[in-house]
Amino acid sequence: MEKILHCECGFEARAEDEDGLVAEVRRHARDAHGMALSHQEALLLAFRAGLDQEVPTTIPRKRRTQTNEEE
Repeated sequence: MEKILHCECGFEARAEDEDGLVAEVRRHARDAHGMALSHQEALLLAFRAGLDQEVPTTIPRKRRTQTNEEE
């Protein structure tokens, strides 16, 4: 399954596996942003991005409607 990480600058890192994604993230960070990420730092970014894609950021709340008796 293809892995994708979106950078705030609009770049999309894509790879078939985690190691490939980490390599793409490190290369982009270095070339586009002048950041030297370690393997572990890039892996953490990829992990967090995966969570963001899999888990909703908000929990839907049930709407409470007011009845005539509560008014």
